[in-house]
Parts: sequence; structure tokens; C-alpha cells
Amino acid sequence: MSITFSAADVRTCEACWRAPVTAVRRAEGGRDLLCRACAESGCPRRVDLFPPYGIYRLHHPANRTVSPIRGDER
Repeated sequence: MSITFSAADVRTCEACWRAPVTAVRRAEGGRDLLCRACAESGCPRRVDLFPPYGIYRLHHPANRTVSPIRGDER
């Protein structure tokens, strides 16, 4: 079985981010592009890139009381 990549597909494993993609796992939202070791061990993807509104499963900033940067305000 060969893997057909689109222009938007990653070429690095979505679970370990180190090895090249050699396996495809079918998922509810599409497919997971993984290296053989991650596919055989059942490792999940680390992030979902660009589902409708950005990057999910990333850590939130520790301090939410800081106002967003709006320029120098000098």
C-alpha cells in the first residue's frame, strides 16, 4: 500500500514529530499520518492543526490577567 500525499499533508509523523510518515490510520475526522512505530503502538496525534478556529490541544498561557499587546502605548 502506498501513501498518497496532498500538498497540505505533513511529511513528519503527527505523533512523535521526528520520523517520516510511513503509515496512515483512518480516523473520524480524516486520517492520521504516522511513522510505523507510532502507528503500531497506537499513539495519538499531538495536535489538530487548523480545525475551524486555530490550533487545538496546546497549553494556555499561565497568566490570563495580562492584557493583550496593543502596541507600545507610550
